[in-house]
Amino acid sequence: MSPEHTRHTPIPGEPTAAPAPSAPSARPPAADADGLGRPHAAAGGRERRRDTTLSELFEAQARKTPDAPALTWHGGRWSYAELRLRAHRAAHRLRERGVREGEAVALLVPRSPEAVAAVLGVLHAGAVFLPVDPSHPATRVRHVLGDASVRHVVAGADVPDALLHGRQRHAPADLAHEWPPAPVDARRRAPEDPAYIIYTSGSTGRPKGVVCTHRGLLRVAVDTPELRPDPGDRVLATTNPTFDVSCWELFGTLLNGACLHLADTGTLLSTDALAELLEERRITTMWLSAGLFHQHARARPGMFAPLRRLVAGGDTLNPSAVRAVLRHGRPGRFLNGYGPTENTVFSTVHRIERLAADAASVPIGRPVAGTVAHVVGPDGEPAAPGERGELWLGGDGVAAGYLGDAEKTARHFVPDRFAGAGGPAGSRLYRTGDVVSLREDGVLEFHGRRDRQVKLRGYRVELDEVEAALTEHPEVTGAAVGVIGEGAGRRLAAVVTTDTPAGHAGHAEQTEHAEHAGRAGRAGRAEQGERTEQAGRAEQAGPAEEARRAGRAEGGALPDRVRAYARDTLPAHMVPARLAVAGELPLTSSGKTDRRRLLHLLERQDDRRAGRDSGPAPAGRDERRTAAVWRRALDVDEVPADADFFALGGTSLRATQVAAAVRRLFGLPPERGRELVRALLDDPTLESFTRRVREMEAEGHTAGPGAQPAVDFAREAAPPDLPRLGALAAGGPRTPRTVFLTGATGFLGVHLIDQLVRRGVRRVHCLVRAGGEAQAMSRLASRMRRHGVDPAALAGRVTALPGDLARPRLGLGEEAWDRLAAEADHIVHAGAHVNFAYPYAALAPANVGGTRAVLELAAHVRVKPVHHVSTIGVLAGFGTAGERQVTERTPLAHPERLSMGYPETKWVAERMVAAAGGRGLPTTIHRPHEITGTSDRGVWNTDTMMCALLRTLAETGTAPGVELPLDFVPVDHVAAVIGHVVTREEPDGRVLHLTNPRPARLSSAVERLRHRGYPVRTVPYEDWVAAVDALAAEDPGHPMAPYLPLLVETARGSALPVLRTYEADTFPAVDRTHAERAAAAGSLTCPPVDAALLDLYLGRLAEIGYLPPPPD
Repeated sequence: MSPEHTRHTPIPGEPTAAPAPSAPSARPPAADADGLGRPHAAAGGRERRRDTTLSELFEAQARKTPDAPALTWHGGRWSYAELRLRAHRAAHRLRERGVREGEAVALLVPRSPEAVAAVLGVLHAGAVFLPVDPSHPATRVRHVLGDASVRHVVAGADVPDALLHGRQRHAPADLAHEWPPAPVDARRRAPEDPAYIIYTSGSTGRPKGVVCTHRGLLRVAVDTPELRPDPGDRVLATTNPTFDVSCWELFGTLLNGACLHLADTGTLLSTDALAELLEERRITTMWLSAGLFHQHARARPGMFAPLRRLVAGGDTLNPSAVRAVLRHGRPGRFLNGYGPTENTVFSTVHRIERLAADAASVPIGRPVAGTVAHVVGPDGEPAAPGERGELWLGGDGVAAGYLGDAEKTARHFVPDRFAGAGGPAGSRLYRTGDVVSLREDGVLEFHGRRDRQVKLRGYRVELDEVEAALTEHPEVTGAAVGVIGEGAGRRLAAVVTTDTPAGHAGHAEQTEHAEHAGRAGRAGRAEQGERTEQAGRAEQAGPAEEARRAGRAEGGALPDRVRAYARDTLPAHMVPARLAVAGELPLTSSGKTDRRRLLHLLERQDDRRAGRDSGPAPAGRDERRTAAVWRRALDVDEVPADADFFALGGTSLRATQVAAAVRRLFGLPPERGRELVRALLDDPTLESFTRRVREMEAEGHTAGPGAQPAVDFAREAAPPDLPRLGALAAGGPRTPRTVFLTGATGFLGVHLIDQLVRRGVRRVHCLVRAGGEAQAMSRLASRMRRHGVDPAALAGRVTALPGDLARPRLGLGEEAWDRLAAEADHIVHAGAHVNFAYPYAALAPANVGGTRAVLELAAHVRVKPVHHVSTIGVLAGFGTAGERQVTERTPLAHPERLSMGYPETKWVAERMVAAAGGRGLPTTIHRPHEITGTSDRGVWNTDTMMCALLRTLAETGTAPGVELPLDFVPVDHVAAVIGHVVTREEPDGRVLHLTNPRPARLSSAVERLRHRGYPVRTVPYEDWVAAVDALAAEDPGHPMAPYLPLLVETARGSALPVLRTYEADTFPAVDRTHAERAAAAGSLTCPPVDAALLDLYLGRLAEIGYLPPPPD
């Protein structure tokens, strides 16, 4: 750091204001009585903001208590006066030897009194201290010294000259030489100037230097009462100097008149030795990293009781270890300290006084002094209380940035646009990447890291959630979960520790592979008005205590018991496929669990096992024929009978290709293609897959050609037995006072709420999948805010009813069902489980059963009109049947040609509604095309295939040479038309085609992408599919990956892939007579799909970071 930059926080060469890639609205939500709008931020108060530096406060304290002990160690003690003198000597020596104001001075010294004096001396000389661990690999040390442009190094004689590479060495003992006798004036620094640099491990493996300021450290060392030691306290230094908590230990002690005791590492690692030291030295305050805390808390949980203050953190705290400490006498203050280095040591702190028996995690609490915390959703909008989002931190703790890395600084440190929520104007926020939620009482809950969220087989998996579940097993004391393998063969792996002798026995060989149940349909997205949980969770899972008892009672090895417990408490896709028992979890130098090392050991063990046993050879002609297909598709030399298709490198696309090849090889009818894919996903071993092929072969030959589809659509579409509607009371007024809405938390649903209220509806009852009313309301408010609707404006007009489309009576109790039937004047049924890979049977409970329940509700107590939101996709079968025109009066037909479970269920549901209408129930059916972002701001639900397609065009630089329609209908227009029909027109059985009168083609989107700087070229369809396949192989979590089967799987009754049946020359033309009349009556105009609308959408997707920036 050169002198010219010593008075400013920004790093040399970096922008003073970094552009935010996903900036939230600056308007905080208002609070209201209904809970629809609540603050998304929490702020920490303080006595005053200190306009001073670390050096100045130490000087003041040393003058105030010169004779008080400042440092103690085994066999020694320095008073404040003695430490101050040595610091002054060090400052003088450093200045004398050319240390410049503002430059970084590296300290390659272990924890010692001389190291403390050197730190204070560096600051007194006006420089910046940079701790470097001398035990680190030489390559890392050299990188750090070079990256920070270090010229001066404080290092002992044990550090070789070659490591310093010509830099000037300062021996710690030499710095404390007894000269000069008089104090040395400190170089004046500003509170916002850099004080120290901490190098943390980067995601790429390259360490990154975080530059922290005087003011940032002062807010935790002095200004936060919970963390501030009192004069006379004895603080134990437990932390490696390269870990930022050591700065709090040092300055929290020395700036408050306390005494810091330096202990050797061996003592800190031994529970008995540490307990003895705490008692002998009468330690009052101590920090322990999570790993060490868990180790000591399990061995001697009562050893912390005499402490005035115990702070633990640095990683997720294990609730069982915390409970053990609480049971055996908690310290005066038992604190969970959380904070990234980029926000200076601690950002939040939680005082632990009790922890519920079923709590799966420990809160991280409230912000420390001078800190503001924002919970931000994935679209950059504020998250509601209880809703998970990324934690953005602001205030005085925000670091200056990453040393010498302007690009990374700009990505992670963004302008503060929440100024009204506590942050001063012009300040910045640090995007932590941590997932949290804000409770109603202002306490933050930690849910893991965004980069600890992985996607496997189309499912999102929170690794921290899996770890938390495993540690709830009574025999498990710790767990580390990660992903091993490559490509589509990636799978969950877990290592657990135990303190039971039986668990330790033979742990090195106790490994298990989980069943692959629940894989079918893992591609795609699931919404029931919002994202739903995927299939696989045990519906009757009991309380945690029952599961614990079941775990104890179950026999077999510990991995068997843990895996059985996991199956009872986790969805199938979150049960580790690989589980091993270890004696202990290794720790990193900062005290965190070394997951990378553990997973590497598991992978090596898998490699060894694969080398010992290649598996049984395929048995019989059929297995050998199937194995030959697998070998060609997967490009492998050998396929044992017990081989896992995905472990061999299989992908969704290859699964479709294998299914097609096997179907042809065994002479199976075309409609078996999708069933073969599902069979491969359900149980992907060669022998199981071949067995299912043989069964299909027998079934196919028995049924003969032209066998009927498995689903009897006509029978499925039969409406429920409805009472004589004429005997029931008629519905309410033409403009309903009360409306019951399903799908309320979906993208269309939140805009329907807005439109219904705008048009005079006094109360909207919303079905929300949630565990209770408070959670339902919180989730609903969050979805509204996320999708561009202000919940505060609808206060008092919206009610959230916890329920579930897939359950009888929509998951409502009898009393709630009866009350709703009596109160509702109209029903708007917009909810559905959306997934483009699930079969009909998996989606029917919500989409067909839910519609049947809605019709039953409509005829219960009194007649209520039903406005059913279907999809234009129910007409896809007409196109492959050769019918070129479909009117709004054309009866539904050709469900057997739809080729996907989702439109099949929507076809059945719509047909059921129409049949109920024929029996006298007032109905209206709405068939929207592609529902897109709002027409004013472009706020769009990015969990759609269309958004994934636009992103894929930008990322691959290729577009298919086909005429896919862009029949975009902005969500606010769709909601406005439906809202108008519900409140102003008679429900007379009409169907409305909500399509755009002026659509576009895919080529228009390609042209607008090019206009924005994306070099997209048009290629043959097959080449584009290959590019998408390559993209998905490189990034299995890519949003387009789940839709790969639609790009290649042939539609029933057609030679085209499913996606291409929606092309303009195949999909039937639809008229809009009823829809146009309704829009005209409501003075509503749908904007054309032109350059302006496309630019609006692309701009919004780029603004929130969904689209990558165009190449330079």
